[in-house]
Amino acid sequence: MSAARPRPSDRRRVSRALAQALALAAALAFASGYFGDIVPFFDTLAHFRAHLAVLLLLAGLALLVIRPVTTGLAAIILGAFGLFSVYPAMLPAASLASAPGGTARYTLLQMNLRWSATDRTAAIRLIGELSPDVVTLQEARKEWRPLLQSLSARYPYRFDCTGPRAYFDVVILSRRPFASDDPGDCDRPGTFASRTVDFNGQALTIATQHLTWPWPGRQWRQLEQLQDRLRRLRRLGTPILIAGDFNAAPWSAALRTYAAASGTDIVPNVGPSWFFQPFTRRLAPYAGLPIDNILASPGIDILDVARQPATGSDHLPLLVTFGVDSALPGVVGPQRSIVERRALDN
Repeated sequence: MSAARPRPSDRRRVSRALAQALALAAALAFASGYFGDIVPFFDTLAHFRAHLAVLLLLAGLALLVIRPVTTGLAAIILGAFGLFSVYPAMLPAASLASAPGGTARYTLLQMNLRWSATDRTAAIRLIGELSPDVVTLQEARKEWRPLLQSLSARYPYRFDCTGPRAYFDVVILSRRPFASDDPGDCDRPGTFASRTVDFNGQALTIATQHLTWPWPGRQWRQLEQLQDRLRRLRRLGTPILIAGDFNAAPWSAALRTYAAASGTDIVPNVGPSWFFQPFTRRLAPYAGLPIDNILASPGIDILDVARQPATGSDHLPLLVTFGVDSALPGVVGPQRSIVERRALDN
C-alpha cells in the first residue's frame, strides 16, 4: 500500500503558515530595533534593519499569492517603511558635493586592516595609489608594523595606540604635521586614538575608533567607558572628524549615542561596507552591513565618501573627501607651534 501524497491544499496551508511565521518574526525583530537604547539585544537587531525590511517585502509578496492578502499588505507596508528609513545610509551618494568657494579639499582613507589578513600588500598598495592626506587604521597589529614603516617617507607623522588584544590597535598616519600642543589621546585597549593635525593653518582633530561587537559583545560597556574621553575631545575646541569600524549601523542607538557624546553628526550615504570573507569584494557593496562610518562636527564639509575595492580585509576601505571652514576657531597661528613627530614602533 503506497503512502498518500500530500494534497495541494495541504502544501498551501504549510506554505501559508511558514510565510506568516516568517513575516511575524521579521516584523517583531524589525520593531524591536527601534528600542535599542533601552535593551542592548534590540540594538543588535537594529543593525539588520535593512535586511529585515527586505525579508518583510519577500514574505509579504508571498502572502499576496498564497493569502491572507491583508497580512501580505501589512508586511509589504512595514518593509517599505523600513527601506525608506535606511536608504540614506545604504545608498552611496551619486556625485561629489560642491565645496564653498575657496575651500581646500583634503582626503582621509579609513581602513580596517584585519589583524589576521593573509594579503597585507594590497592595503599598503591602496594607500600608495590614493595618497590621502590622512589615514585611519584599525586592527593594525605588530605584523603590520614593517609595512607601515615603509610608508614613513610619505607619511612622516604617525600616532600608534596599542592594546593587549589581538584584534585591536589603531593608527593615524598623516602627511601633514601634528600640533605640538596636543599630545594626542589613546585609550588603554587600543581602540581609540586622536591627534590634532595642521591642514594649511587650520587645526582639525582626527580620531579613529574601533568599537567591539554589539550585544552579546561589550559594545555598550565600551560606550560608557568612552564618555569622558569623547567629552575631552569636544573641549579641544577644534573641528572633529572621526573615522572607524564602529561595528554599528548609522541608525543604531549605539552610533547615535557615540555621535551625541562626541558632538558630531553621522555622515550619510556611505553604504554597506562589511561582509564575510571570501565574499567581501562581491557582496559587501550590496548586501553587507554599513558598520564602517564617518562622523564630523559642524564646520567640516563632507564632499564625498567613496568605498574602495576590498583588500585583504572583510571591510571595504572608505575614501573621504572633505573641506574645513577656515572661519572656525582653531586656526594655527604664530602662537601654535607645529612639530614633526613619528610614533615609535613597539
